[in-house]
Amino acid sequence: MQEPSQRVEIVIPVRTLLVVLAVGLVVVLAVLSLDTLLSIFVAAIIALGLDPVVGWLVARGWTRGRAALVVFAALGLFVVTLVLLALGPVWDEVQDFFNQLPTYWDQFTQSDFFKNITSTAGADDKVRDALKDLAAGLPDAADTLLGIAGGIFGSLLSLVTLSFLALFLLMERPTITDWLFGFTPPEVEARWHPVVENSIQAVSSSLIGNVAISVVAGTVAGVSSWLLGLPFPIVLGVITGLLDLIPQVGATVAAIVLSVVAVTVSTGAVVATIVIQLVYQQVENYIIYPIVHRRAVELSPFTTIVAVLVASALLGVIGAILAVPFAAVIKVVLREAGAPRREQMAKLREEAQLS
Repeated sequence: MQEPSQRVEIVIPVRTLLVVLAVGLVVVLAVLSLDTLLSIFVAAIIALGLDPVVGWLVARGWTRGRAALVVFAALGLFVVTLVLLALGPVWDEVQDFFNQLPTYWDQFTQSDFFKNITSTAGADDKVRDALKDLAAGLPDAADTLLGIAGGIFGSLLSLVTLSFLALFLLMERPTITDWLFGFTPPEVEARWHPVVENSIQAVSSSLIGNVAISVVAGTVAGVSSWLLGLPFPIVLGVITGLLDLIPQVGATVAAIVLSVVAVTVSTGAVVATIVIQLVYQQVENYIIYPIVHRRAVELSPFTTIVAVLVASALLGVIGAILAVPFAAVIKVVLREAGAPRREQMAKLREEAQLS
């Protein structure tokens, strides 16, 4: 005789359903506002990178707001100067090109090609048709130009918003930290507050160190390009410095770019560029990098490359630049989180050896 089937009743509390619903809403909002969250993340990294500098000024009697404004203004002045140095030579070349346009036109009108076209029957009709096609394409060209102008304006607006967001985060960082720790027990704050400060120090050391190394790399590339007669040495120096911000692979890409440009000069310039870049990369890897990062959290080359690959796949170039400080923060947190377990295992090993 078969036993009667039993019904299993699963009761899900209303609180659990509300928590699941809230988590789902947060995930949906995060997906919809991914660009905004990315901007907040980048602003937070910039603010954390500058925080120890501001803290150093505060320790010497400055107010937090004044120190943050001065540091941020110095950063903005540095970026503007860098852009002007890079765009200056290019703008001069563009002006020279437009100034030479009348000469180029005279040379073109005196060429056999132009004379052959104008002497061909029906040249007036061809010119008239070309002008009609040009006039018909002007609306599309205007729409394209307006779209480009709108994109540039949107990018500038996003940059300004990002700058102010980073500035406000820099001013209010201690207040935000204290407010968050206000929800935790005193023993949790005593344990994890130093971890937060160490993480901020790791981010700052990594970012400032990377910028310092990139400045050195850009200077070496710019001076060597100028000595070897490469075109636009300042621009090449800025490009090298920006590429050098990407750990491990940026310097190699910069060396390839410099070598390709050197091909337009001479074979000797190519050989000299390759030799200079190879020597500098060894100096950077074994002398400059350890000196600059002596206070930062050390990461193995394998960890650095993995962090760069993962971060660049998620966030592109920005992710590649921020990979090292982010990996340093993860290492600090994991080291503290695993400290009790490591101490317990160390005691067990000591007891095993004594027994």
